[in-house]
Amino acid sequence: MSFSKDVKNELARVPMEDMAILHAELAAYVRTCGVIRLREGLKIDLSFHTENASVARRILSAIKRLFGSDVEVAATQNMYLKKNKQYRIRMTDEGSVRALLMDSDFLRPDNVFQMHYAVDPALLRDAPSIRAYIRASFLGAGSVTSPSKRYHLEMISHDKTHGDDINKWLSRVGFSAKGIYRKDDYILYLKEAEKISDLLAFMGASRSVLEFESTRVVKDVRNNVNRLVNCETANLSKTVNAASRQMRDIELIQKTVGFSALDEELIPVATCRMNHPEASLAEIGEMMEPKMSRSGVNHRLKKIHELAEKLRGE
Repeated sequence: MSFSKDVKNELARVPMEDMAILHAELAAYVRTCGVIRLREGLKIDLSFHTENASVARRILSAIKRLFGSDVEVAATQNMYLKKNKQYRIRMTDEGSVRALLMDSDFLRPDNVFQMHYAVDPALLRDAPSIRAYIRASFLGAGSVTSPSKRYHLEMISHDKTHGDDINKWLSRVGFSAKGIYRKDDYILYLKEAEKISDLLAFMGASRSVLEFESTRVVKDVRNNVNRLVNCETANLSKTVNAASRQMRDIELIQKTVGFSALDEELIPVATCRMNHPEASLAEIGEMMEPKMSRSGVNHRLKKIHELAEKLRGE
């Protein structure tokens, strides 16, 4: 089972304790996974489509509690993703359909042909209602990638007005998503791990947050270890290459003009480097009598290199 499905299953079990929450959630489902069709005689057909059985049960429960009307439930095999079923919840009572669409402010009495994707603020008058609306928007058309792969949470809107409206409500509670078009849809997304974790907690997926954070910690530790190993490897490679160059310089001086051509202060450093080719500059400094700083050793080796370069040019 995917992490996204686990999150949705958990959120679908969050209690819907009062009517305001039921109205807020259904207003989100209408806009995210609702399908409206006009039938003969200008009758309105409303159904909800989802691939998650827990979400389907939650939508069905909300409709039953608010309207008590007859509802048809069907499960069909998705022809493109054969392992996934598509659940359809269809409201069959015309009066209940109109009541839900009007209550959700998706349709208005003055013009039933114009759809309103921005929700009426009167529906979301308090924090629990806003939380319910955001949660249902995610349940209806959202997904979150497993943190073991990457950090990504998104909500799909069929209309930019709706996407901007969701983002407005997210901003009200401290979140700010980015938006992008993907084919004909407008996608709101978060990519920061901390924000995704906070949003999951806000929506009520506390168990999923624990799993998310646990995976995130392991992933971050592994990345830090890899970063340190890469850094150490790079430093070691740099030290080895520098030591090899210094050895070639000293060997050239020794073969051509001898150490007698070196200043007296350079001879101990050159001798130590020849005897300890694997040593770092700091380690060579520790072997000097008296001890010498890393920069002091480096300065003397640079002078040796300058002399070697002159000899190569002759």
